[in-house]
Amino acid sequence: MASRSSYILLSAAVLLSVFAAAAARTNWCEPGLVIPLNPLPSCRTYMVRRACGVGRRPFVPLPVMERCCAELEKIVPYCRCSALRTMMDGMEGGAEMRATCSWGGLLELAPTLVSETECNLVTIHGRPFCYALGAEGTTTD
Repeated sequence: MASRSSYILLSAAVLLSVFAAAAARTNWCEPGLVIPLNPLPSCRTYMVRRACGVGRRPFVPLPVMERCCAELEKIVPYCRCSALRTMMDGMEGGAEMRATCSWGGLLELAPTLVSETECNLVTIHGRPFCYALGAEGTTTD
């Protein structure tokens, strides 16, 4: 009887190691898993209004920022910076861009959306901060 329980324990250990290896190779922050395929539409609007301005100067109504923060808050902390990168990737040449808009300015603004002065949301780094868009949660195959 001891050999049968040893066999079950060994089988369970092997299965557990296979699942752990598969989980380590998975990038949970890929669009379609934890991040929606077209994430953070309110944040796009907020960023363009803030960085590019409407008219002569940037003006962003508070509800636009609040919607952006609510969308970001729904993303798990581990994937918030990646969600911002995915959002930026979807904006390239999109309808949101205006002739007066600086792509570099938007790239600088995007990671600050989680900061204390904006939405104040914790990220993978354990505080409201993104080092670089898309730098976390990546795997090397």
